[in-house]
Amino acid sequence: MQIILNKFVLLPKLPMTDHHTLPLHRLPKGTPARILTVGGSDADATLETLLLGLGFEEGAAIELRHQGAFGGPLAVRVDDRLVALRPADAAAIQVEVTPQHNTVAAGAVAGAGQAA
Repeated sequence: MQIILNKFVLLPKLPMTDHHTLPLHRLPKGTPARILTVGGSDADATLETLLLGLGFEEGAAIELRHQGAFGGPLAVRVDDRLVALRPADAAAIQVEVTPQHNTVAAGAVAGAGQAA
């Protein structure tokens, strides 16, 4: 297993062919995923209601776009919106890495050489 440095936290590099479940704040930047659950036993009802109101619904497409320095806020794309979240709030959202990551990357590389 390879280890990469991601904002001062060592995370395992995820193989993009398998499905992996992890909290949103642990999702590698730029990796497409879908939301599995919002809230849970540790999250309060107010936070869960807020997240649902912002579009964090089960099954929604999600991607971590940016993480602030020193554990600062996260910029997250949910469907077609960009939302800022505290890492503690993002920890209440469980996501699953989607296998489409390899397809998107391969299509971008293949299409790059075909420009006319």
